[in-house]
Amino acid sequence: MNTIYLVRHGETEWNYTGKYQGQTDVPLNERGILQAQQCSLAMNEITFDKVICSDLSRAYITAKMIVGSRNVDIVKDKRLREINFGAWEALTYKEIDAKWPGAIEEMYRHPERLRIQGGESFQDVQERAWQALEETIHTTQDGDTILVVAHGGTNRTIICKLLNLPLDYSWNLSQGNTGISRLFYYGMGAEDHNILNMLNDTKHIEK
Repeated sequence: MNTIYLVRHGETEWNYTGKYQGQTDVPLNERGILQAQQCSLAMNEITFDKVICSDLSRAYITAKMIVGSRNVDIVKDKRLREINFGAWEALTYKEIDAKWPGAIEEMYRHPERLRIQGGESFQDVQERAWQALEETIHTTQDGDTILVVAHGGTNRTIICKLLNLPLDYSWNLSQGNTGISRLFYYGMGAEDHNILNMLNDTKHIEK
């Protein structure tokens, strides 16, 4: 059995202002840096054997702050990037709904059906993100702990994959900034039973 921690990056200005932020490299804002510091303290006693993260700076800096002085490499992988929002990038909910009436609600209600104009589907994201994580799992030994620092949409698709849930459950899984989720991984075979042990723990930023 392996333990997998999934962490979403800290807050950015686009998060704060409600702009849809996919693969644009928006850095952490001041609050996001503080959140990453608090997340690091919350995870201070955990030993990580492998660390992988999105190559976007908001995820990498969050991962770097969590890892701190631990002697473990941080592997950046662009396959862990957020969904490509295409034509929706940098727009707010109201702006998207005005230009494409009903499309954004379709994404929230049925993410498995929608491919964003000029962007990706949730299936695309799941396939690339799972490939990155699966390759890492194959390099581990039984009992190892993996840290994955990525994005809200990305993490949701990974959780669905590990639990064998349809992607239309993605938005039922909260993923706040620096939210910590933990899964116990036993495999992906027909007889395997992975466990979601903790979802979106944000106590460290709620003080």
